[in-house]
Amino acid sequence: MKPPHTLRVLRQSNRQKLLTLLYFNEPITRLDLSQLSGLSPATVTNVTTELLRDEVIVEAGAEESQGGRPRVALAINLQRGYFIGVEVGETHIHVELFDIRLKSISHTRQEVSESENQPAQIVNHLVDTIEQLLAQTRIAQDRIIGVGIGIPGIVDRVSGVSIVAPNWGWEQIPLLDLLTPRIQMPILLENGAKAMGLAEMWFGAGKGLENLAVLLVGTGVGAGIIVQGELYHGSTNSAGEWGHTCIEVHGRPCRCGSRGCIEAYVGSRSIISRLHEADPFHPALRQGSHQAIISALCDAAEHGDPAARQLLSSTAEYLGAGIANLINLVNPELIVLGGWSGRLMGKHILPELRQTISAYALKTPLDAVTLGLSQLDWNGVSVGAASLVLQDFLAGKIG
Repeated sequence: MKPPHTLRVLRQSNRQKLLTLLYFNEPITRLDLSQLSGLSPATVTNVTTELLRDEVIVEAGAEESQGGRPRVALAINLQRGYFIGVEVGETHIHVELFDIRLKSISHTRQEVSESENQPAQIVNHLVDTIEQLLAQTRIAQDRIIGVGIGIPGIVDRVSGVSIVAPNWGWEQIPLLDLLTPRIQMPILLENGAKAMGLAEMWFGAGKGLENLAVLLVGTGVGAGIIVQGELYHGSTNSAGEWGHTCIEVHGRPCRCGSRGCIEAYVGSRSIISRLHEADPFHPALRQGSHQAIISALCDAAEHGDPAARQLLSSTAEYLGAGIANLINLVNPELIVLGGWSGRLMGKHILPELRQTISAYALKTPLDAVTLGLSQLDWNGVSVGAASLVLQDFLAGKIG
């Protein structure tokens, strides 16, 4: 006889497996769940009975069967609650409300000065923005299943400590402890690039794939790496700090304190700095924000501006070399270029990017990989942060 602990773990595993299958294949019958999961019809019946009782799922009509009673189809209960996904960026905080199917309902954004990066300031902005969102949607806190927050740097997901965010000078910040007294909802913290990687695998360009790397290229640079269908964390959850791998020894200084990092060449701050060095009076530099400058730079390159074209070309070379290193190291099926800057530049530099990657990547992993743009639009990190909550909801940890 199996001990109680083993039986409890088995029941939890069966619940997670069936609820995940149901979520991504609804509406679906018990028979189909049994065939897809490999679990016995009796086990499926027991688990789905519990899920119906807990109002996690609902009956969604019936399907005709051959020679028997119609089979009842099951679906996720859309009235169960909502998810909140938060992107904490270096220049903004974006908060978005999603229904249980991760359909965006509403969002709000607060610009953050680059000098307002102390933990207490970020927490204040984050709490204010969440409160604004709930006020404008008139949704009570007890209807929120959880709040997922994507932040820069290395995060200990268990303790909620921001281990290090070099771009802000953060080290060992107990972020969860700072947030919990002020946000009376379950909170999940993760690096933004990792969160976006999870969303891209479930809902974006990586849907149906098990080995991919999702690149977040914005003010900072990072990657979410998916291995065999699971987000790869590494021993300290620092896997994916691809932006701080070196591509030029003794190269340009990086904000992390090192030199020659990928971010020091393809992050928006570096691109703007290099444009200023090449042409300090370039019209694109008259724009106010990083996003506006990079957008104007891409437009100028599209219209034949030589300085803009040269800068985007060199950026494609650095980025392509960094991607080739990632291909050789991880051997993914797909590389997804995302992040606000990655998406802006991507459509202009993809051909040259592919050419550079081909020059530096080994033939075998190169032949197995596809390069594409993110399908998550501008809100990839907030969708990813909400996906963290969805992941725990499907596992029965919250909600």
